[in-house]
Amino acid sequence: MREFKRLARVIKNSLLVGLLLVAGCSSGVATHDAYRAAELVVDFFTGLKSSEGTRLAYAWADDRYKQEVPVEEFFRIAAFIREANGGAEIRLVGFEVFGRKETLVVYANSKTGETEMHFRLTLAGTKNQDYYLLALDVDDSAFAKTGVYREYPESIVIEGV
Repeated sequence: MREFKRLARVIKNSLLVGLLLVAGCSSGVATHDAYRAAELVVDFFTGLKSSEGTRLAYAWADDRYKQEVPVEEFFRIAAFIREANGGAEIRLVGFEVFGRKETLVVYANSKTGETEMHFRLTLAGTKNQDYYLLALDVDDSAFAKTGVYREYPESIVIEGV
């Protein structure tokens, strides 16, 4: 009888562990790769240096972004960034995640003389699905962070945008 109770307890505990593993794996929490996202953002900003690169940067955008921002408008935005930034380096400084959401936000900034530019790039995707531009915001003041924000250990520099 004692052996039967021990075996029943082992089976019960095994089932409990199995259920916890299944629940943990299917909890819907998005897994992100902030460094992969940073690589893509570096490519994005680097692409803004030329007409062909700007076209490729636009091609990288999520379809939802393209529905809101036609290619001609995107070229105007790219020209504004190049002109306002004046060839200064852009630094990726941190990223933000929002729990279960399949979005990751990358923050960057640049300084041209007395003027600062702040960039917020919202990316759609996850570690396993790759990332695409969902929104691009540019401002002369820093953006408020509303998710879980982390800084890159070292800022990632894009030269001469």
